[in-house]
Amino acid sequence: MQKYSDKENAKGVYIIFVVVQMILLALMYTIVYASFRATQLSVEKFTLNEVTAFAPTVIVFIAVPVVLYRTRKIFRQGRMLEAVFWMMALLSVFLVGLMIHLTNISGMS
Repeated sequence: MQKYSDKENAKGVYIIFVVVQMILLALMYTIVYASFRATQLSVEKFTLNEVTAFAPTVIVFIAVPVVLYRTRKIFRQGRMLEAVFWMMALLSVFLVGLMIHLTNISGMS
């Protein structure tokens, strides 16, 4: 008969959390790359200032791994639900912010 172990369950949940983080990292970097290319096309078409056009994309590119690292630290402190909430909330804000930025610079608004 197997015994219930909180330590083993915590390790298993942590592994699942890390795998989800890796999937989200790949997804977010795919979106960041697509927004980089869209920004590049908008800069060429509308002759925009490159620094201000690419700034949100670069900020999100740097901020995504920082958020994942910080939420992993929160998760290891035992505040698992809080870590999942902050990770999903901040990545959603980054995604929506990129989409708003792309809409503004592409002339679609």
